[in-house]
Amino acid sequence: MRSHRGGLLLLTTLAFAAAPAAAQVELGGVSFVDAAALSQITLGRFRGSLGVIDYDNDGYYDLFINDNPGQPKRLFHNVPSTTVPGGRTFVDVSAAAGFTSDADGIARSFGGVIIFDYDNDGFADIFTLGQNYLDNTNGLLYHNNGDGTFTNVSVASGVRSSGFNATSASAVDYDHDGFVDLFVCATGSPGKTETLYRNNGDGTFTIRRDLFPVDSFTGTVYANGWTDYDHDGYEDWLVLLNAGRPLMLKNVAAPDGSRRFIDATTASGFTYVGPAPMGIAFGDVNNDGWLDIAITDAVSGTYYRNTGGNPSAAPLTRVLPYSTFFGWGTCYIDADNDGDLDNYQAGSFGSANVDWILRNENNGASWTDVRPALNTTSLASQFSAHVDFDNDGREDVITVNPNNFVSVYHNRSSSNNHWLSVKLTGAGLVSRDAVGARVLLTSGGVTQTREVAIGTSYSATEDPRLHFGLGAATSADSIQVVWPRAGTLESRTEIFTGPFAADRIITLTPQRLCDADVNADGVADQGDIDTLIDIIAGGSNPANINADFNHDGARDQGDVDALINVIAGGQCP
Repeated sequence: MRSHRGGLLLLTTLAFAAAPAAAQVELGGVSFVDAAALSQITLGRFRGSLGVIDYDNDGYYDLFINDNPGQPKRLFHNVPSTTVPGGRTFVDVSAAAGFTSDADGIARSFGGVIIFDYDNDGFADIFTLGQNYLDNTNGLLYHNNGDGTFTNVSVASGVRSSGFNATSASAVDYDHDGFVDLFVCATGSPGKTETLYRNNGDGTFTIRRDLFPVDSFTGTVYANGWTDYDHDGYEDWLVLLNAGRPLMLKNVAAPDGSRRFIDATTASGFTYVGPAPMGIAFGDVNNDGWLDIAITDAVSGTYYRNTGGNPSAAPLTRVLPYSTFFGWGTCYIDADNDGDLDNYQAGSFGSANVDWILRNENNGASWTDVRPALNTTSLASQFSAHVDFDNDGREDVITVNPNNFVSVYHNRSSSNNHWLSVKLTGAGLVSRDAVGARVLLTSGGVTQTREVAIGTSYSATEDPRLHFGLGAATSADSIQVVWPRAGTLESRTEIFTGPFAADRIITLTPQRLCDADVNADGVADQGDIDTLIDIIAGGSNPANINADFNHDGARDQGDVDALINVIAGGQCP
């Protein structure tokens, strides 16, 4: 573990807009307005999933929304409002970006939006499930050209597949090689129910299905997600099956030091979901350092409390549900910046105000229904994603209501509580997205925990910045980051020492880029070189050390040379 100052950039945010109008409902300090219903922001009517993306790197997050086959994908640019002083709005730039002229993309379905920088060039790219029901192919990948346009690289990149009906997707750097991989779930396709598109690091992907347990699941998967539920340093895969059973695929070391997955459903305690589980969210609701899980379904939803490092029991414990309606997208947000996470759920098959916002009381011991604070009459909501679209430090929610307008729940909560937002930017062997990173922020004696995830809610991409409500505190004391890259857990952990002034967006980058202490004895020396040589030569590897030190896909003399260079003071590979 390394402690230091620096490695960050402070960005001053916009001033807060006006307080809520008198007629607006506010409950427990929480209040939203639907800016679309008020005609402040107009996005239109769509049927598909969505993702937030800062495609032009201007610091404001834009929107990408799918639609039915026959309709182009839509990209909305986040720009200053011309009607609301100091506000923001979205303008349709789909044509200029190249989406309205892409016949291949127009022909494809609306499921799943994964925003990730697959080639680490600093510009966010877009993947959607892209099912074509006529030829039974799927996989749609757009490369961000960095000039406001996108190029369809689905075939050239290797993500175009056939023979299965893709239903859900997510992304993570499962093997910590510095490149983000894609995971796609399918239905009705024996032998293809789970597909890993392993990122080769050269702009292409290779399909791998041999890393999963045989026949690990069958059925329809609407949602899946990633979290390091047991804090072993690697992200694990949670899969929600329509058959009413979940699956926990634990990310473990293979004998050669690479990674594979085993079924840890029973051992983890992740053994139940209700019918038609649609959405998943991860958040530490009681600030004990372990991420809990919220799942929406057709009946009442399921909530798992992560009890952490208790060796005598399964870490995940099912507790009482949140709600009693058909839920879809869901997310954890600190709606009032009081320092604990609240829960939003998009709903369907209900009456007015069916979307829910649940206020966290007593560290997750109870939840208060504050639905009227959404100030909306939206019905049949499905796809949703949270994003602070105006950078005012109050988390907003975008929700797609099929056959109706897209709701923009603008957070107008009047609380004077403070906040801090942490944006992670990877370098070296940490992917640019830093997906899988865990951040612990300490302020006023309380430590809050967040993780960077892609593919949460209902197969969506949400705001990658990690938001922390600080309550009355005006600064944070320290920020600890566990980076997703090769090396021991301790070597990947860095502490950034404050104080960090509140009400800002902070960007952190890794300062230590690799770990030469291969044998984990606390010293980088000849012993590490000897250990690596022995493993490459076929010797025993009880600690499952990854001998591919330079991450070129081969375990050979090049890895030894790279390690010698780092120990001698050279740069990390």
